[in-house]
Amino acid sequence: MTKTKTNSTHLTHNLYDLRQRRGLTQLELADAAGISVDVIRKLEQGQRSTAALSTLMALAQALDTDLGELTNTPRGLLVGAEDSEVWRLRQAVLGISPSTAEPVTAQDLATGVEQLWQSYWHAQYGALARELPAWLDIARATARDATGPAARAVHAQLASLLQLTASLLAQLAHEDLAHLALAGAVRAAEDSGDELLHAAGQATRSWILARQGLWSEAEHLALTTASAIEPTLSTASVDHVAVWGDLLRYGAVALGRSGRHSETADVLGLMHAAASRMNGDQPTRYASRAFGPTIVAMREVDSAILAGKPRQAITLAERITHPHNTPPGMHARYLLNLAWAQTSEWRSADAVLTLRKAEELAPQLLPHQSIARTIIAELLPRRRKQRLPGLVALAERVGVPTT
Repeated sequence: MTKTKTNSTHLTHNLYDLRQRRGLTQLELADAAGISVDVIRKLEQGQRSTAALSTLMALAQALDTDLGELTNTPRGLLVGAEDSEVWRLRQAVLGISPSTAEPVTAQDLATGVEQLWQSYWHAQYGALARELPAWLDIARATARDATGPAARAVHAQLASLLQLTASLLAQLAHEDLAHLALAGAVRAAEDSGDELLHAAGQATRSWILARQGLWSEAEHLALTTASAIEPTLSTASVDHVAVWGDLLRYGAVALGRSGRHSETADVLGLMHAAASRMNGDQPTRYASRAFGPTIVAMREVDSAILAGKPRQAITLAERITHPHNTPPGMHARYLLNLAWAQTSEWRSADAVLTLRKAEELAPQLLPHQSIARTIIAELLPRRRKQRLPGLVALAERVGVPTT
């Protein structure tokens, strides 16, 4: 694997360079970002190897750039890449390639879409990126030919497929292209007449907005949509409750990242009510995964981290008894948050073990997660005083240099 500079080196250089290009002093940038000038000074001098995600997001916004440019987050496939998968995905999303696909039956399309979602939740990004363009072509050809009642079902599958495409593109740091895919998903969902499918797409849009640091917009979209579809818990279907709960989850993410922790707690209370109605971690037909108490418990761990309470987060994590009830990709992403809390509490060996478990669950996920590289960069200097077996090899696999 080709090595690059450390995250801290990139951050030091990029922060200084972007600040100079904007003609800002350190104090002016600190005022614009709402953070301490001492933080900026230490980051630019390399005295700090990382910063909280909220701090980095605030700096990126003040510098009129995105987080990827500030932290040098790589875009596109990092594992399993072959022949310009993202280029072909862009062509498929824009619909600019000549169509050669033949329509398939509605059932065959549904089976294919379900299998593709499973690849996503197992973080098999390389294979998924190669397969999606052809399936988008097939889905569009099938939708063009569908008539009568079957047309709604086919458009529902096309909407789900475009939502999946948007989710993958966001993981590959192509958020703007992901929004284009979601625009297509919204149109297909409207053609399907499925209100819940449209709401599920809005949940994905909220997640992508939060990834871009647009927390207010993400929170407003998620909670407004949740309010519009709020179910009567005693009579609503499992699918309805799950989509509502997912919207609440993304609303909680955005609230937590913007520091509105008391409001986050209120939303978590609603999520608990939704999870209680599910009667366990039950699979749903939207986004092809389960919703229930485990996902809510994981969200509580993440919320404690965002509130600056890593010790509480670790305690909450110890109470989660069935993390395997969530898909491997989601489980691994939760473990990265837990590793962050362990790192913050100087439980370095535990953090390494947690990172290795996350990698075992979803090997292709970690190189695409800035939090993974940030944790590893933070842990590497600790080898001078602590034995951290497996960390160096992990750093090399993820792309974080050890020297």
